[in-house]
Amino acid sequence: MKLINLDKLVVTNNRVDYYFSVEGKIKKYFKKSKHLFFEFNYDISKTPTSILTIPFVANLAPLAWITDSIIKVNEIDYSFYKCLDKIKLAYQNMFPGVSFKGSVSTDYTEKNSFDPEHEAAQMFSGGLDALSTFIKIKDEKPFLITEYGWHEERIQKSEVWESDKDHVIKFANINGLKNILIDSNYGSFLNVQNIDHDFLKKLGDSWWHGLHHGLAIISAAIPIAYLLKIKRIYIAASFFKGYKTKCASDPTIDNEIKFASGEVFHHGYDMNRQEKVKVVVDYYRKTRNPISTLRVCFKNEENCCKCEKCVRTIIGIVAEGENPQAFGFNIPHNLSNHILNFLEVNIKFFTPSKIMQWNLAIKRMEENRGNIIYKELLEWILDYDFSTQRKKSLIKYRVTKFFPIIKRRLSTRFNRIFVEKS
Repeated sequence: MKLINLDKLVVTNNRVDYYFSVEGKIKKYFKKSKHLFFEFNYDISKTPTSILTIPFVANLAPLAWITDSIIKVNEIDYSFYKCLDKIKLAYQNMFPGVSFKGSVSTDYTEKNSFDPEHEAAQMFSGGLDALSTFIKIKDEKPFLITEYGWHEERIQKSEVWESDKDHVIKFANINGLKNILIDSNYGSFLNVQNIDHDFLKKLGDSWWHGLHHGLAIISAAIPIAYLLKIKRIYIAASFFKGYKTKCASDPTIDNEIKFASGEVFHHGYDMNRQEKVKVVVDYYRKTRNPISTLRVCFKNEENCCKCEKCVRTIIGIVAEGENPQAFGFNIPHNLSNHILNFLEVNIKFFTPSKIMQWNLAIKRMEENRGNIIYKELLEWILDYDFSTQRKKSLIKYRVTKFFPIIKRRLSTRFNRIFVEKS
């Protein structure tokens, strides 16, 4: 039997620790410690165990389903337990080449409920998707939920996380809102390399992107949403209706998540990325509000303006006729050369979804060319064929990198044979 058993759930003021055991061939997918934790900026000691069980199950359910395993818990919230079948079916429809079996077994389901006292909470990173969703729902006065899920056994200091918190706390204060801050190890408690080794090819996607991150991020917020009696948790869409892609955060999955009297809504699926840029830019033009600053560079303390996500967002803002510096991007003086040099180095790594998003910005730039303030950029980027350039760059990369590697390996082998014979 392949079994994941929740042995002990320990609540200490604002923290919950899960200690579990694993049986069967799925042991290779787990680290030695068998430990998951969440720490909040609210005391959760009075939250029912059946609610606190939700994040544990949510983080492991997709793994149990694809490995035909059983998750065993003593109790769980009835609404969440009932929605698992629909979530499982949504995954199965997304990944038809993999069988989603497995199950969650419990001794007791508790019918929790509450009368909502707050309309909304929102997963808020400060990035483009999150900011555009906030602008749309700000009248609901949402709590802003920001998470860091990459700790190990205990909370470790991270300059990036500290910068994230500073940014979202300032944002909340300016808007008269409250923050929900969550530390966890949900991104690092599994042996992801082994999961991807066995399932990457079958799924056509990684464990984190394809199956894990949506449920991990949303479920982390559920104990606080229950505690504060929040009616709805919003999570901003990364993609949009009409663009078919595999992703763990998808409306067919997120919108099925239920807990006690609460629900989840995958927001902004009706807008593509460039339309979201326009929402943010228009809001800035209307209010001249400095809180329109974007924080898209999640691996650095500030927007580096060198990574793909930064440069893609810069292009989107330029396409709307604005200066990216007004939105938190310290761009170089010659932006045209900067972007051209970036593409020469990085175009080979572009995925189809990235090319699609860049093309949306370029299309808008062409429509809005009279308002583009970086005229030198218009001289070449409107005719830039991303797919063709990617192919050319890949060929060049393979010629310059691949063959020398093969030559070096052959040379090493021949030298070893020569030494052995000598």
